[in-house]
Amino acid sequence: MNTELLKARQTKYAAYVFTYVLVVLAVVTVANVLANRYVKTYDTTSNKRYSLSDQTVKIVKGLKQDATITYFSQTSRFQEAKDKLEQYANLSPKVRVEYVDPDKKPEVARAAGIKNYGATIVQIGARKEEAKSTSEEDITGAFIRDLKNTTRTVCFVAGSGEHQIEDTDRSGYSRFKDLLGKDNYEAKSVSLLQKAEVPNECTVVVVGGPSGDYQQPEVDALKKYVEDGGRALFLLDPPLKMGRSEIADNNALSTLLQGWGVTPNKDLILDLNPIGQLAGLGPQVALVTRYDSHPIVREMKGSRARSKRRTATKRPSRKCLILPRAACPRRSSIPLKLTPATQKTRKDQ
Repeated sequence: MNTELLKARQTKYAAYVFTYVLVVLAVVTVANVLANRYVKTYDTTSNKRYSLSDQTVKIVKGLKQDATITYFSQTSRFQEAKDKLEQYANLSPKVRVEYVDPDKKPEVARAAGIKNYGATIVQIGARKEEAKSTSEEDITGAFIRDLKNTTRTVCFVAGSGEHQIEDTDRSGYSRFKDLLGKDNYEAKSVSLLQKAEVPNECTVVVVGGPSGDYQQPEVDALKKYVEDGGRALFLLDPPLKMGRSEIADNNALSTLLQGWGVTPNKDLILDLNPIGQLAGLGPQVALVTRYDSHPIVREMKGSRARSKRRTATKRPSRKCLILPRAACPRRSSIPLKLTPATQKTRKDQ
């Protein structure tokens, strides 16, 4: 009788222990799942240097669709971006972060158009935007661009001998148009001669190497557009006059740019570096090997040949609309001042 009672007590005790262990394991498992899903971090620094801005928090928490942040780099470098990207995922269950090693999954990187390590793609719905870096400014900027419903249009001014977006020749901008299309930009030509007003649909206006002089109404339309908050890219070729190919001085455009702190100089860069000559390049083709750290050009790497380029001088301006210097000048490159005499000499050559 005592033996049966003892066995019953042992069985009951074992059942209690087993049940207790199961409960503890269940609690620990649930706690780990919740901890992984809802990570809470606290920034105790006075300037909140490890926290996302209020604007970013508002944008991410207000998402109506699922968003995916995909970081492309070598596996050993994932941690470099993880701390920042996971902050976005922690703000909303709609944000997911993926890490892709292009060496291990080249087909994924190829499909996304990735060419360099460290690229980040933000996708919301069907829209994709690339962030130039993993900084909050660039990542949140990609979110904002994704969320914009309006079509972004790059307008190329036509009518005064500019490079054309449908032209497939070497001097044409058809390749430029194709690259814009890959970034979800629409490219179209506009004429300011027919109506001296930049269309409202233009996100950016490009003045691409006009060979003829701009009329004052065209210049006034560009001035109003930019000073009202629009964005413009001016690509002015040097005013060469050789044979049948003549490029006007475009003094009205130059005066407009001077008012914004940039003076296009009437010169031609000659590159006397023997490396270019060994590659079969003439002195009128400048070989650029080093760029500034400005966001516009910092992604440009390697040597690039630039044919028939001019210099520009920038100065302080209250209208502060100055574009950065695109390339650092080389000691072997010198500007050739374009005067009627030098232009005649070049023409004879």
